[in-house]
Amino acid sequence: MEALAVFERLVPVALAIGGGVLFARRSVVSAANSKAFADFAFLFAVPCYLFTNIYRSDLGALFAWPALAGYAVTAGIVMAVVGVLAGLTTTREPRQLVLRIMAAVQVNTAYFAVPVFIMLFGDAAPVFPVLLFQVCVLSLIVLAIMELQGAPTRAIPAGQAVPTSAGSGGPRPTGGPPAPPQLRNRRGRVSRAVWGSLTTPVVLACNAGLLLNLLAFRMPEPLLDGFDFVGAAAAPIALFALGLHLGGSGISFRHTTGEEIWLIAVKCLLFPFAIWLAAAHVFGIHGPWLTYLVLIAAMPAPQNLFIVAQRYGVDVAMSAALVVKSSVAALLLLPLWIHWTQAG
Repeated sequence: MEALAVFERLVPVALAIGGGVLFARRSVVSAANSKAFADFAFLFAVPCYLFTNIYRSDLGALFAWPALAGYAVTAGIVMAVVGVLAGLTTTREPRQLVLRIMAAVQVNTAYFAVPVFIMLFGDAAPVFPVLLFQVCVLSLIVLAIMELQGAPTRAIPAGQAVPTSAGSGGPRPTGGPPAPPQLRNRRGRVSRAVWGSLTTPVVLACNAGLLLNLLAFRMPEPLLDGFDFVGAAAAPIALFALGLHLGGSGISFRHTTGEEIWLIAVKCLLFPFAIWLAAAHVFGIHGPWLTYLVLIAAMPAPQNLFIVAQRYGVDVAMSAALVVKSSVAALLLLPLWIHWTQAG
């Protein structure tokens, strides 16, 4: 596919995002409403689209295990590299490190990859396995570290009395079965974060589609038609929501920091190049799946990077800037990545 042809196919993507930016800048639609559009897309339209397409998919073709293994291994290596670089240059605080790793390796699937794949290939099925890998592995690691590091507690030496609630019979020595309240609180926070990640509508829709596909359960066609109807709105509304967010962000490209530049370079250049190198020359992946993997890796930083940063009060401004700026960079570079992978 020639670069010009790719640009032509991405015109609807640019139009939807640009419309959102224009409406936000002209105050036709308030940028604050981007959350309502994004919630409709993420909580309803995208899950409907994912469910019907996974339910109707050939799972053998959908889960190309050599390709997915190559992606996972390469992602792990790049995560380690980013963690080392960030630790040497900026910070060693675990929550800040994990946010930088998330920005450089995780990709915006529901709001960016799914609509872009629909526009380019008419099908977003190759995104599904990577989406599940991100949510069920990478996001869980991020949330667990955020929760464990969220509230530092003082270590209690073995044998020292641990305070208990009133009426519980006084202090108990450590070493017995009951855990200290601080540890129980941390475990509870981690469990809630993990459960919340695994029960998002996108993950539930993917898992339900997989299960019913495997069981060969016959879904009523009118219901599937309804899911198709709602799912068709996923791409334009998700992109319009992203445009509203970009238009109202007020983020200046002139004041981009050196750290933002290298993280965006890793996300939009180094990571997809590493995926291409590993897939083509180590795992022997060629043809459409090589293009799919590189394009997925070249997607921008995920919007939930900003959500996680805001929730835990860590590097909020930097996270917002990375989401916005990597989205612009990815949109400009995608045609070149497609031409590169298909020409090779």
